[in-house]
Amino acid sequence: MTCWRLRPGVRLAHDSVRDAGVLLHPEGVLIVNETAARVLALCDGKTDLAAIADVLSRTYDVVPVHDLEGFLDALARRRLVEPAEGARHG
Repeated sequence: MTCWRLRPGVRLAHDSVRDAGVLLHPEGVLIVNETAARVLALCDGKTDLAAIADVLSRTYDVVPVHDLEGFLDALARRRLVEPAEGARHG
């Protein structure tokens, strides 16, 4: 299963003014909700999607892996995350 990471130059931070997670990247800032921030915090290049879903399932009822894939694929199209080197994608 794919492991994801933030692309070089992208970092997850907390904006205290908005009290929200933000992805800081060279082209700007993307405000993310609490769930997205939790997913992105686990995108360390070592944790696969099944493990991320397992962590999130401790807080949320059901976390389908295909939902995580869709979310991360959308961020990959925006060049904010990428599959970790050597990890399978697709």
